[in-house]
Amino acid sequence: MRMASNCYPCILDRAKFECDLVFSREEEKKAAVEELLDYMACHKGGVPALVGTEREVIIKRRSGSMDPYQHLKEESNSVARDLLPMASEFYEKADDKIEALIRIAAAANSMEFGVKGHDFDNSTFGSVFADTLRERLEADMVELKKRLQVFCNIFYLTDNCGEVVFDLFVIGKLRAMGKRVVIGSKSEPVLNDVTVSELKGMTDVEVIPTGSVVGTAIDHLSPEASTLLFDPDWLVLSKGMGNFETMSEFDEKLIGRLIYILRAKCEPVATQMNVPKGTLVAKSI
Repeated sequence: MRMASNCYPCILDRAKFECDLVFSREEEKKAAVEELLDYMACHKGGVPALVGTEREVIIKRRSGSMDPYQHLKEESNSVARDLLPMASEFYEKADDKIEALIRIAAAANSMEFGVKGHDFDNSTFGSVFADTLRERLEADMVELKKRLQVFCNIFYLTDNCGEVVFDLFVIGKLRAMGKRVVIGSKSEPVLNDVTVSELKGMTDVEVIPTGSVVGTAIDHLSPEASTLLFDPDWLVLSKGMGNFETMSEFDEKLIGRLIYILRAKCEPVATQMNVPKGTLVAKSI
């Protein structure tokens, strides 16, 4: 996926959000945003997630903070743990267990900060989570269930902290179905994404690094992740918009074994996926 007109202001809005997290002086915020503007002026039409990665590099370098979202990530995980019994009850009461798992995974992708036009706050998510689980889900459940039946191995690409608490619940159910699951997470902090080191303290499932960029990009993949991603015996469950933005550049190589799971939180992603903005999506490729 390439930059749309509204990607530019969105990337800058998120830069301002992050600058407010790590800088106290206006001069520091302005300098960081202006450096990002210079970069964007020279990289028109790129992949939004990779342009966003450069934003992260600039802000981390200028601030000296290697994890600007650390507090929000910890808070998100705490909120998600409190809500996990609600997700578990939703699953147990569901007639269609597979659809319930997909709904939980997609609804959890709502836990995202700084996306222009997407309203999310840790303090209020609990009040809307039950309704979120029951929102419209755009998915070909017949095809999705077929793939989950056919494949024994699942490579699960994570996205955000908070969200990952629900992902681990979903992964636990997949393992109970007899599936072998390997988790792919960030090599180091980027945005509010969960990292390998953070996940190893949360699960006994094998976790491998996917790289340190927003999304999953071929040029930045670790060897371990590349091996699994392109192994025809592995189904890939890909969480979040960053993964969609990057992987849609090469997903023709994964036809028949890739499923994107996310909330289409911005207009460009929604347009690419042919759904209304805000829709919960599980798209089979």
